[in-house]
Amino acid sequence: MASRLATLLTLLVIAAVCALPVLAGSALATGSATTAPQPTPMASGMAHPTAAPTVSAPTPSAPNDSPFGIIGNLERNRKTQPSALKPYLQSSDAAVQARAAIAIGRLHNPAGVPLLIAVLGGAYPESVRAAAAFGLGVIASPNALDALHAAALHAPPAVAGPAADALGRIGGDAAVDVLTQLLYSRDAYMRGKAAIGLGLAGLTGKPEITIARKTAIAKTLASVISGERNPETKWRLAWAIYRSYATTSGSVLRYMLTDNQELVRLMALKAIAKVKDRTFAVSVRLLANDPSWRVRVEVRNALDAMKDPTPVNLTQPPVPRDDQTEPKALPSGAPIGDHPQVAIVANKGVIVVELFPDVAPYHVDAFLNLVDKGFYNGTTINRVIWDFVIQGGDPSNGKANLPSGPGFNVPDEVNPVEQLTGMLALGLDYDNVKNTPIFDSAGSQYYITQSPQLHLDEAFSTFGRVVKGMAVVYAIQKHDPTDFKNPSDVVARMYRCEPVSLQTPEIEAQLRTDEVHYNPQ
Repeated sequence: MASRLATLLTLLVIAAVCALPVLAGSALATGSATTAPQPTPMASGMAHPTAAPTVSAPTPSAPNDSPFGIIGNLERNRKTQPSALKPYLQSSDAAVQARAAIAIGRLHNPAGVPLLIAVLGGAYPESVRAAAAFGLGVIASPNALDALHAAALHAPPAVAGPAADALGRIGGDAAVDVLTQLLYSRDAYMRGKAAIGLGLAGLTGKPEITIARKTAIAKTLASVISGERNPETKWRLAWAIYRSYATTSGSVLRYMLTDNQELVRLMALKAIAKVKDRTFAVSVRLLANDPSWRVRVEVRNALDAMKDPTPVNLTQPPVPRDDQTEPKALPSGAPIGDHPQVAIVANKGVIVVELFPDVAPYHVDAFLNLVDKGFYNGTTINRVIWDFVIQGGDPSNGKANLPSGPGFNVPDEVNPVEQLTGMLALGLDYDNVKNTPIFDSAGSQYYITQSPQLHLDEAFSTFGRVVKGMAVVYAIQKHDPTDFKNPSDVVARMYRCEPVSLQTPEIEAQLRTDEVHYNPQ
Protein backbone atom coordinates (compact mmCIF):
# COMPACT_ATOMS: atom_id res chain seq x y z
CA MET A 1 0.00 0.00 0.00
CA ALA A 2 2.80 2.44 0.89
CA SER A 3 4.50 1.98 -2.48
CA ARG A 4 1.22 2.54 -4.32
CA LEU A 5 0.57 5.70 -2.32
CA ALA A 6 4.06 6.90 -3.18
CA THR A 7 3.45 6.19 -6.87
CA LEU A 8 0.19 8.11 -6.77
CA LEU A 9 1.79 11.00 -4.93
CA THR A 10 4.46 11.16 -7.65
CA LEU A 11 1.71 11.43 -10.27
CA LEU A 12 -0.04 14.14 -8.27
CA VAL A 13 3.14 16.13 -7.76
CA ILE A 14 4.04 16.13 -11.45
CA ALA A 15 0.58 17.43 -12.26
CA ALA A 16 1.57 20.94 -11.10
CA VAL A 17 1.04 23.82 -13.49
CA CYS A 18 0.69 27.59 -13.27
CA ALA A 19 -2.31 28.99 -15.12
CA LEU A 20 -3.09 32.59 -16.09
CA PRO A 21 -6.51 33.98 -15.17
CA VAL A 22 -9.35 34.06 -17.66
CA LEU A 23 -10.55 37.66 -17.37
CA ALA A 24 -14.09 38.34 -16.26
CA GLY A 25 -16.44 38.90 -19.14
CA SER A 26 -14.92 36.16 -21.31
CA ALA A 27 -17.16 33.77 -23.19
CA LEU A 28 -16.58 31.06 -20.60
CA ALA A 29 -17.69 33.25 -17.73
CA THR A 30 -21.14 34.25 -18.97
CA GLY A 31 -23.20 31.24 -17.84
CA SER A 32 -25.38 32.08 -14.89
CA ALA A 33 -26.07 29.64 -12.09
CA THR A 34 -29.09 27.41 -12.49
CA THR A 35 -30.50 24.58 -10.44
CA ALA A 36 -28.96 21.22 -11.30
CA PRO A 37 -30.87 17.94 -11.13
CA GLN A 38 -28.25 16.63 -8.70
CA PRO A 39 -26.66 18.79 -5.97
CA THR A 40 -23.68 20.55 -7.52
CA PRO A 41 -21.35 23.30 -6.24
CA MET A 42 -22.51 26.26 -8.34
CA ALA A 43 -21.25 29.81 -8.06
CA SER A 44 -24.22 31.77 -6.78
CA GLY A 45 -25.51 34.96 -8.32
CA MET A 46 -23.60 37.05 -10.82
CA ALA A 47 -20.30 35.34 -10.16
CA HIS A 48 -18.18 37.21 -12.70
CA PRO A 49 -19.40 40.76 -13.38
CA THR A 50 -18.25 42.67 -16.44
CA ALA A 51 -17.27 45.65 -14.30
CA ALA A 52 -13.66 46.27 -13.33
CA PRO A 53 -12.14 43.52 -11.16
CA THR A 54 -12.56 44.05 -7.43
CA VAL A 55 -9.29 42.22 -6.78
CA SER A 56 -6.38 41.88 -9.17
CA ALA A 57 -5.60 38.38 -10.36
CA PRO A 58 -2.46 36.85 -8.84
CA THR A 59 0.74 36.30 -10.74
CA PRO A 60 1.42 32.58 -11.20
CA SER A 61 4.04 31.43 -8.71
CA ALA A 62 6.03 29.25 -11.15
CA PRO A 63 8.66 31.16 -13.15
CA ASN A 64 7.66 31.65 -16.77
CA ASP A 65 11.06 30.48 -17.99
CA SER A 66 10.93 27.14 -16.13
CA PRO A 67 9.69 24.00 -17.92
CA PHE A 68 6.56 23.93 -15.77
CA GLY A 69 6.00 27.64 -16.33
CA ILE A 70 6.31 27.23 -20.11
CA ILE A 71 3.99 24.23 -20.14
CA GLY A 72 1.56 26.20 -17.99
CA ASN A 73 1.62 29.11 -20.45
CA LEU A 74 0.77 26.74 -23.27
CA GLU A 75 -1.94 24.96 -21.29
CA ARG A 76 -3.82 28.03 -20.11
CA ASN A 77 -4.10 29.30 -23.66
CA ARG A 78 -6.95 26.95 -24.55
CA LYS A 79 -6.29 27.55 -28.26
CA THR A 80 -2.87 25.92 -27.99
CA GLN A 81 -2.46 22.99 -30.34
CA PRO A 82 -1.45 19.80 -28.50
CA SER A 83 1.51 19.41 -30.86
CA ALA A 84 3.10 22.44 -29.18
CA LEU A 85 3.54 20.31 -26.05
CA LYS A 86 5.08 17.35 -27.87
CA PRO A 87 8.70 18.44 -27.23
CA TYR A 88 8.04 18.23 -23.51
CA LEU A 89 6.82 14.65 -23.84
CA GLN A 90 10.34 13.91 -25.08
CA SER A 91 12.09 15.51 -22.11
CA SER A 92 14.63 13.50 -20.14
CA ASP A 93 12.78 14.52 -16.96
CA ALA A 94 9.83 12.23 -16.19
CA ALA A 95 8.13 14.98 -14.18
CA VAL A 96 8.17 17.29 -17.20
CA GLN A 97 6.90 14.49 -19.47
CA ALA A 98 3.99 13.73 -17.16
CA ARG A 99 3.18 17.40 -16.70
CA ALA A 100 3.00 17.83 -20.47
CA ALA A 101 0.67 14.82 -20.75
CA ILE A 102 -1.75 16.30 -18.24
CA ALA A 103 -1.55 19.70 -19.96
CA ILE A 104 -2.53 18.06 -23.25
CA GLY A 105 -5.55 16.55 -21.51
CA ARG A 106 -6.61 19.87 -20.02
CA LEU A 107 -6.72 21.44 -23.48
CA HIS A 108 -9.76 19.20 -24.17
CA ASN A 109 -8.62 18.91 -27.78
CA PRO A 110 -9.09 15.50 -29.50
CA ALA A 111 -5.97 16.25 -31.55
CA GLY A 112 -4.01 15.36 -28.41
CA VAL A 113 -5.31 11.79 -28.33
CA PRO A 114 -2.66 10.27 -30.67
CA LEU A 115 0.13 11.91 -28.67
CA LEU A 116 -1.16 10.51 -25.38
CA ILE A 117 -1.85 7.05 -26.82
CA ALA A 118 1.78 6.88 -27.93
CA VAL A 119 2.90 7.68 -24.39
CA LEU A 120 0.43 5.29 -22.76
CA GLY A 121 1.71 2.37 -24.83
CA GLY A 122 5.33 3.45 -24.98
CA ALA A 123 8.50 2.80 -23.01
CA TYR A 124 7.88 5.59 -20.51
CA PRO A 125 8.02 5.50 -16.71
CA GLU A 126 4.78 4.36 -15.06
CA SER A 127 4.11 7.83 -13.69
CA VAL A 128 4.24 9.29 -17.20
CA ARG A 129 2.00 6.58 -18.66
CA ALA A 130 -0.44 7.13 -15.79
CA ALA A 131 -0.53 10.85 -16.58
CA ALA A 132 -1.24 10.03 -20.22
CA ALA A 133 -4.14 7.79 -19.20
CA PHE A 134 -5.53 10.56 -17.02
CA GLY A 135 -5.18 13.06 -19.85
CA LEU A 136 -7.08 10.76 -22.21
CA GLY A 137 -9.89 10.58 -19.69
CA VAL A 138 -10.10 14.36 -19.49
CA ILE A 139 -10.34 14.63 -23.30
CA ALA A 140 -12.86 11.74 -23.20
CA SER A 141 -12.60 10.83 -26.87
CA PRO A 142 -13.90 7.40 -27.97
CA ASN A 143 -10.80 7.20 -30.18
CA ALA A 144 -8.81 6.38 -27.05
CA LEU A 145 -10.92 3.39 -26.03
CA ASP A 146 -8.78 0.61 -27.55
CA ALA A 147 -5.57 1.93 -25.97
CA LEU A 148 -7.27 2.41 -22.61
CA HIS A 149 -8.80 -1.08 -22.78
CA ALA A 150 -5.35 -2.59 -23.24
CA ALA A 151 -3.82 -0.51 -20.44
CA ALA A 152 -6.64 -1.22 -18.00
CA LEU A 153 -6.41 -4.98 -18.54
CA HIS A 154 -2.66 -5.49 -18.96
CA ALA A 155 -0.65 -2.57 -17.56
CA PRO A 156 0.69 -2.41 -13.98
CA PRO A 157 -1.88 -1.10 -11.47
CA ALA A 158 -0.26 2.36 -11.33
CA VAL A 159 -1.15 2.73 -15.02
CA ALA A 160 -4.19 0.45 -15.21
CA GLY A 161 -6.01 2.37 -12.45
CA PRO A 162 -5.99 5.75 -14.24
CA ALA A 163 -6.89 3.91 -17.47
CA ALA A 164 -9.96 2.41 -15.77
CA ASP A 165 -10.94 5.84 -14.49
CA ALA A 166 -10.54 7.23 -18.03
CA LEU A 167 -12.80 4.51 -19.44
CA GLY A 168 -15.51 5.62 -17.01
CA ARG A 169 -15.15 9.24 -18.12
CA ILE A 170 -15.69 8.18 -21.73
CA GLY A 171 -18.41 5.61 -21.04
CA GLY A 172 -20.31 3.38 -23.43
CA ASP A 173 -20.87 -0.36 -23.71
CA ALA A 174 -17.28 -1.28 -24.62
CA ALA A 175 -15.90 0.67 -21.67
CA VAL A 176 -18.28 -0.78 -19.08
CA ASP A 177 -17.62 -4.33 -20.33
CA VAL A 178 -13.90 -3.93 -19.55
CA LEU A 179 -14.64 -2.27 -16.22
CA THR A 180 -16.97 -5.11 -15.26
CA GLN A 181 -14.18 -7.60 -15.91
CA LEU A 182 -11.89 -5.58 -13.63
CA LEU A 183 -14.29 -5.98 -10.71
CA TYR A 184 -12.86 -9.49 -10.41
CA SER A 185 -9.24 -8.29 -10.24
CA ARG A 186 -7.13 -9.71 -7.42
CA ASP A 187 -5.95 -6.17 -6.74
CA ALA A 188 -8.23 -4.20 -4.38
CA TYR A 189 -7.07 -0.89 -5.84
CA MET A 190 -8.12 -2.02 -9.31
CA ARG A 191 -11.51 -3.22 -8.07
CA GLY A 192 -12.07 0.20 -6.57
CA LYS A 193 -11.01 1.96 -9.77
CA ALA A 194 -13.31 -0.29 -11.79
CA ALA A 195 -16.20 0.62 -9.48
CA ILE A 196 -15.52 4.34 -9.87
CA GLY A 197 -15.34 3.92 -13.64
CA LEU A 198 -18.67 2.12 -13.71
CA GLY A 199 -20.24 4.81 -11.57
CA LEU A 200 -18.95 7.58 -13.85
CA ALA A 201 -20.03 5.71 -16.98
CA GLY A 202 -23.62 5.73 -15.79
CA LEU A 203 -23.85 9.48 -15.18
CA THR A 204 -26.18 11.71 -17.19
CA GLY A 205 -24.64 12.81 -20.46
CA LYS A 206 -22.65 9.62 -21.04
CA PRO A 207 -23.49 7.14 -23.82
CA GLU A 208 -26.60 5.27 -22.75
CA ILE A 209 -26.16 1.84 -21.18
CA THR A 210 -28.94 -0.61 -22.04
CA ILE A 211 -31.21 -1.83 -19.24
CA ALA A 212 -30.01 -5.39 -19.79
CA ARG A 213 -26.37 -4.36 -19.44
CA LYS A 214 -27.15 -2.19 -16.41
CA THR A 215 -28.89 -5.12 -14.76
CA ALA A 216 -25.89 -7.35 -15.43
CA ILE A 217 -23.49 -4.74 -14.03
CA ALA A 218 -25.65 -4.30 -10.93
CA LYS A 219 -25.65 -8.07 -10.39
CA THR A 220 -21.86 -8.17 -10.63
CA LEU A 221 -21.45 -5.24 -8.26
CA ALA A 222 -23.78 -6.95 -5.78
CA SER A 223 -21.76 -10.16 -5.96
CA VAL A 224 -18.44 -8.39 -5.52
CA ILE A 225 -19.47 -6.06 -2.69
CA SER A 226 -20.87 -8.92 -0.63
CA GLY A 227 -17.44 -10.53 -0.54
CA GLU A 228 -15.26 -7.40 -0.48
CA ARG A 229 -12.94 -7.13 2.51
CA ASN A 230 -11.00 -3.97 1.63
CA PRO A 231 -12.89 -1.01 3.18
CA GLU A 232 -11.63 1.58 0.67
CA THR A 233 -12.73 -0.63 -2.20
CA LYS A 234 -16.04 -1.54 -0.57
CA TRP A 235 -17.36 2.01 -0.18
CA ARG A 236 -16.38 2.75 -3.79
CA LEU A 237 -18.41 -0.26 -4.92
CA ALA A 238 -21.30 1.10 -2.83
CA TRP A 239 -20.89 4.52 -4.44
CA ALA A 240 -21.13 3.01 -7.93
CA ILE A 241 -24.31 1.15 -6.98
CA TYR A 242 -25.90 4.29 -5.56
CA ARG A 243 -24.78 6.65 -8.29
CA SER A 244 -25.66 4.70 -11.43
CA TYR A 245 -27.30 1.34 -10.67
CA ALA A 246 -29.75 1.99 -7.82
CA THR A 247 -32.85 1.08 -9.82
CA THR A 248 -31.51 -2.40 -10.58
CA SER A 249 -29.95 -3.17 -7.16
CA GLY A 250 -32.89 -3.76 -4.82
CA SER A 251 -31.71 -6.86 -2.97
CA VAL A 252 -28.14 -5.71 -2.36
CA LEU A 253 -29.37 -2.44 -0.85
CA ARG A 254 -30.85 -4.37 2.08
CA TYR A 255 -27.47 -5.99 2.65
CA MET A 256 -25.72 -2.61 2.44
CA LEU A 257 -28.07 -1.09 5.05
CA THR A 258 -26.75 -3.54 7.65
CA ASP A 259 -23.05 -3.18 6.80
CA ASN A 260 -20.73 -2.17 9.62
CA GLN A 261 -19.05 0.44 7.42
CA GLU A 262 -20.60 3.90 7.67
CA LEU A 263 -20.12 4.85 4.03
CA VAL A 264 -21.71 1.64 2.75
CA ARG A 265 -24.86 2.31 4.80
CA LEU A 266 -24.81 5.92 3.67
CA MET A 267 -24.62 5.00 -0.03
CA ALA A 268 -27.46 2.48 0.40
CA LEU A 269 -29.68 5.19 1.85
CA LYS A 270 -28.84 7.56 -1.00
CA ALA A 271 -29.81 4.84 -3.47
CA ILE A 272 -33.11 4.20 -1.66
CA ALA A 273 -33.90 7.92 -1.75
CA LYS A 274 -33.45 7.72 -5.51
CA VAL A 275 -35.77 4.77 -6.09
CA LYS A 276 -38.36 5.91 -3.48
CA ASP A 277 -39.33 2.32 -2.80
CA ARG A 278 -41.52 2.16 0.32
CA THR A 279 -40.74 -1.50 0.86
CA PHE A 280 -37.46 -0.27 2.40
CA ALA A 281 -39.25 1.94 4.94
CA VAL A 282 -38.91 -0.36 7.95
CA SER A 283 -35.22 -1.06 7.26
CA VAL A 284 -34.55 2.65 6.88
CA ARG A 285 -36.39 3.56 10.09
CA LEU A 286 -34.14 1.15 12.00
CA LEU A 287 -31.21 3.46 11.20
CA ALA A 288 -32.89 6.59 12.59
CA ASN A 289 -30.56 6.43 15.62
CA ASP A 290 -27.43 5.37 13.74
CA PRO A 291 -24.24 6.53 15.51
CA SER A 292 -23.19 8.36 12.34
CA TRP A 293 -24.64 11.86 11.82
CA ARG A 294 -24.09 11.55 8.06
CA VAL A 295 -26.06 8.30 7.98
CA ARG A 296 -28.90 9.88 9.96
CA VAL A 297 -29.02 12.75 7.47
CA GLU A 298 -29.47 10.23 4.66
CA VAL A 299 -32.11 8.38 6.70
CA ARG A 300 -34.06 11.65 6.83
CA ASN A 301 -33.58 12.18 3.08
CA ALA A 302 -34.71 8.62 2.26
CA LEU A 303 -37.77 8.87 4.52
CA ASP A 304 -38.67 12.23 2.98
CA ALA A 305 -38.45 10.67 -0.47
CA MET A 306 -40.92 8.02 0.70
CA LYS A 307 -43.10 10.67 2.44
CA ASP A 308 -42.48 8.97 5.78
CA PRO A 309 -42.62 11.40 8.78
CA THR A 310 -40.69 9.18 11.21
CA PRO A 311 -38.56 11.52 13.40
CA VAL A 312 -34.78 11.35 13.01
CA ASN A 313 -32.20 12.86 15.34
CA LEU A 314 -30.19 15.28 13.18
CA THR A 315 -28.17 16.83 15.98
CA GLN A 316 -24.68 17.47 14.66
CA PRO A 317 -21.59 16.11 16.41
CA PRO A 318 -20.21 18.43 19.10
CA VAL A 319 -17.29 20.65 18.18
CA PRO A 320 -14.26 19.77 20.32
CA ARG A 321 -12.82 22.57 22.44
CA ASP A 322 -9.53 22.25 20.54
CA ASP A 323 -11.34 23.27 17.34
CA GLN A 324 -11.97 26.70 18.89
CA THR A 325 -8.23 27.40 19.10
CA GLU A 326 -6.72 29.51 16.35
CA PRO A 327 -3.33 28.31 15.07
CA LYS A 328 -0.35 30.66 14.90
CA ALA A 329 -0.47 33.00 11.90
CA LEU A 330 2.16 33.32 9.18
CA PRO A 331 2.86 36.60 7.38
CA SER A 332 0.72 37.39 4.35
CA GLY A 333 2.70 36.98 1.16
CA ALA A 334 5.07 34.42 2.68
CA PRO A 335 6.51 31.86 0.25
CA ILE A 336 3.83 29.29 -0.56
CA GLY A 337 5.97 26.24 0.13
CA ASP A 338 5.01 22.65 -0.66
CA HIS A 339 2.14 22.26 1.82
CA PRO A 340 0.65 25.64 2.84
CA GLN A 341 -2.15 25.67 5.40
CA VAL A 342 -4.92 28.23 5.93
CA ALA A 343 -7.08 28.81 9.01
CA ILE A 344 -10.78 29.53 8.39
CA VAL A 345 -12.11 31.17 11.56
CA ALA A 346 -15.90 30.75 11.63
CA ASN A 347 -18.44 31.46 14.33
CA LYS A 348 -18.75 27.71 15.00
CA GLY A 349 -15.01 27.10 15.31
CA VAL A 350 -11.77 26.93 13.33
CA ILE A 351 -11.24 24.89 10.16
CA VAL A 352 -7.68 24.38 8.91
CA VAL A 353 -7.16 23.36 5.29
CA GLU A 354 -3.96 22.23 3.64
CA LEU A 355 -3.58 23.35 0.03
CA PHE A 356 -2.23 21.25 -2.84
CA PRO A 357 0.03 23.37 -5.09
CA ASP A 358 1.41 20.11 -6.46
CA VAL A 359 -1.85 19.41 -8.35
CA ALA A 360 -3.63 22.76 -8.71
CA PRO A 361 -1.03 25.54 -8.33
CA TYR A 362 -3.03 28.40 -9.81
CA HIS A 363 -6.04 27.55 -7.65
CA VAL A 364 -3.67 27.81 -4.68
CA ASP A 365 -2.18 31.07 -6.01
CA ALA A 366 -5.65 32.57 -6.46
CA PHE A 367 -6.98 31.38 -3.10
CA LEU A 368 -3.95 32.63 -1.14
CA ASN A 369 -4.07 35.92 -3.01
CA LEU A 370 -7.63 36.43 -1.79
CA VAL A 371 -6.80 35.21 1.72
CA ASP A 372 -3.87 37.63 1.99
CA LYS A 373 -6.04 40.55 0.87
CA GLY A 374 -8.71 39.78 3.48
CA PHE A 375 -11.24 39.08 0.72
CA TYR A 376 -12.98 36.31 2.66
CA ASN A 377 -13.19 38.13 5.99
CA GLY A 378 -16.81 38.63 7.01
CA THR A 379 -18.27 36.49 4.23
CA THR A 380 -21.08 34.08 4.94
CA ILE A 381 -21.22 30.33 4.41
CA ASN A 382 -24.29 30.81 2.29
CA ARG A 383 -24.97 27.33 0.94
CA VAL A 384 -25.19 24.25 3.13
CA ILE A 385 -26.46 20.86 1.99
CA TRP A 386 -25.90 18.34 4.74
CA ASP A 387 -23.82 15.32 3.76
CA PHE A 388 -22.87 17.14 0.55
CA VAL A 389 -21.00 20.46 0.87
CA ILE A 390 -20.74 23.74 2.69
CA GLN A 391 -20.07 26.65 0.35
CA GLY A 392 -18.86 30.21 0.94
CA GLY A 393 -16.71 32.91 -0.59
CA ASP A 394 -19.44 35.11 -2.08
CA PRO A 395 -18.41 38.72 -1.30
CA SER A 396 -21.97 39.97 -1.90
CA ASN A 397 -23.24 37.82 0.99
CA GLY A 398 -26.34 37.15 -1.11
CA LYS A 399 -27.21 40.78 -1.81
CA ALA A 400 -28.75 41.33 -5.23
CA ASN A 401 -26.93 43.23 -7.98
CA LEU A 402 -23.55 42.99 -6.26
CA PRO A 403 -20.58 41.06 -7.66
CA SER A 404 -20.33 37.60 -6.14
CA GLY A 405 -16.81 36.89 -7.34
CA PRO A 406 -13.37 38.53 -7.29
CA GLY A 407 -13.52 39.92 -10.85
CA PHE A 408 -11.27 37.28 -12.42
CA ASN A 409 -11.68 33.61 -13.27
CA VAL A 410 -9.52 30.68 -12.23
CA PRO A 411 -8.85 28.20 -15.07
CA ASP A 412 -9.72 24.59 -14.36
CA GLU A 413 -6.97 22.31 -13.10
CA VAL A 414 -8.83 18.99 -13.08
CA ASN A 415 -6.49 16.50 -11.44
CA PRO A 416 -6.32 12.92 -10.13
CA VAL A 417 -7.26 13.81 -6.52
CA GLU A 418 -10.72 12.39 -5.80
CA GLN A 419 -13.36 14.51 -4.09
CA LEU A 420 -13.30 12.64 -0.80
CA THR A 421 -14.56 13.93 2.55
CA GLY A 422 -13.13 17.31 3.55
CA MET A 423 -11.88 18.25 0.08
CA LEU A 424 -11.64 21.91 -0.94
CA ALA A 425 -12.56 23.09 -4.46
CA LEU A 426 -14.07 26.08 -6.25
CA GLY A 427 -17.65 26.28 -7.52
CA LEU A 428 -18.33 26.89 -11.21
CA ASP A 429 -20.80 28.83 -13.31
CA TYR A 430 -23.45 26.78 -15.11
CA ASP A 431 -24.74 26.78 -18.67
CA ASN A 432 -28.45 27.65 -18.51
CA VAL A 433 -29.37 25.52 -21.52
CA LYS A 434 -27.17 22.45 -21.09
CA ASN A 435 -27.28 22.58 -17.28
CA THR A 436 -23.62 21.65 -17.14
CA PRO A 437 -20.66 23.33 -15.42
CA ILE A 438 -18.63 25.79 -17.48
CA PHE A 439 -14.92 25.08 -17.49
CA ASP A 440 -12.57 27.90 -16.49
CA SER A 441 -15.35 29.82 -14.70
CA ALA A 442 -14.24 29.45 -11.06
CA GLY A 443 -13.75 32.55 -8.96
CA SER A 444 -13.73 33.02 -5.19
CA GLN A 445 -16.60 30.75 -4.14
CA TYR A 446 -15.22 27.62 -2.50
CA TYR A 447 -16.79 24.51 -1.10
CA ILE A 448 -15.78 21.78 1.35
CA THR A 449 -17.24 18.30 0.95
CA GLN A 450 -18.94 16.58 3.90
CA SER A 451 -18.73 13.12 2.29
CA PRO A 452 -17.24 11.61 -0.90
CA GLN A 453 -18.62 13.26 -4.05
CA LEU A 454 -16.82 11.40 -6.82
CA HIS A 455 -19.23 12.58 -9.51
CA LEU A 456 -17.60 16.02 -9.19
CA ASP A 457 -14.17 14.71 -10.23
CA GLU A 458 -14.80 15.26 -13.93
CA ALA A 459 -15.37 19.04 -13.81
CA PHE A 460 -14.22 20.45 -10.46
CA SER A 461 -10.60 21.00 -9.43
CA THR A 462 -9.64 19.81 -5.96
CA PHE A 463 -6.92 21.97 -4.42
CA GLY A 464 -6.86 21.15 -0.71
CA ARG A 465 -8.30 19.20 2.21
CA VAL A 466 -9.32 19.84 5.80
CA VAL A 467 -6.60 18.73 8.23
CA LYS A 468 -8.29 20.01 11.41
CA GLY A 469 -11.82 21.06 12.32
CA MET A 470 -14.01 18.67 10.34
CA ALA A 471 -16.48 18.79 13.23
CA VAL A 472 -16.83 22.51 12.49
CA VAL A 473 -17.63 21.71 8.86
CA TYR A 474 -20.42 19.42 10.08
CA ALA A 475 -21.65 22.03 12.58
CA ILE A 476 -22.39 24.69 9.96
CA GLN A 477 -26.16 25.18 9.80
CA LYS A 478 -28.49 25.24 6.83
CA HIS A 479 -29.87 28.69 6.17
CA ASP A 480 -33.05 29.98 4.60
CA PRO A 481 -31.96 33.00 2.48
CA THR A 482 -35.28 34.71 3.25
CA ASP A 483 -34.72 34.45 7.01
CA PHE A 484 -33.07 37.74 7.95
CA LYS A 485 -33.39 37.19 11.70
CA ASN A 486 -31.16 34.10 11.67
CA PRO A 487 -28.25 34.82 9.33
CA SER A 488 -25.89 32.31 7.78
CA ASP A 489 -22.80 31.15 9.61
CA VAL A 490 -19.96 33.60 9.01
CA VAL A 491 -16.23 33.37 8.31
CA ALA A 492 -14.74 36.08 10.54
CA ARG A 493 -11.37 35.81 8.84
CA MET A 494 -8.97 33.59 6.96
CA TYR A 495 -5.21 33.65 7.27
CA ARG A 496 -2.15 31.59 6.49
CA CYS A 497 -1.06 29.58 9.49
CA GLU A 498 1.72 27.37 10.74
CA PRO A 499 1.09 23.67 9.97
CA VAL A 500 -1.13 21.93 12.49
CA SER A 501 -0.47 18.44 11.09
CA LEU A 502 2.53 16.32 10.21
CA GLN A 503 3.61 16.55 6.57
CA THR A 504 5.71 13.48 5.83
CA PRO A 505 5.56 12.05 2.28
CA GLU A 506 3.42 9.11 3.43
CA ILE A 507 0.97 11.36 5.30
CA GLU A 508 0.76 13.69 2.29
CA ALA A 509 -0.06 10.75 0.02
CA GLN A 510 -2.71 9.49 2.42
CA LEU A 511 -4.22 12.97 2.69
CA ARG A 512 -4.84 12.85 -1.07
CA THR A 513 -6.09 9.25 -1.29
CA ASP A 514 -7.44 7.89 2.03
CA GLU A 515 -11.10 8.09 3.05
CA VAL A 516 -11.68 5.32 5.58
CA HIS A 517 -8.91 6.39 7.98
CA TYR A 518 -9.32 10.14 7.38
CA ASN A 519 -9.68 11.75 10.79
CA PRO A 520 -8.72 15.44 10.85
CA GLN A 521 -8.58 16.07 14.59
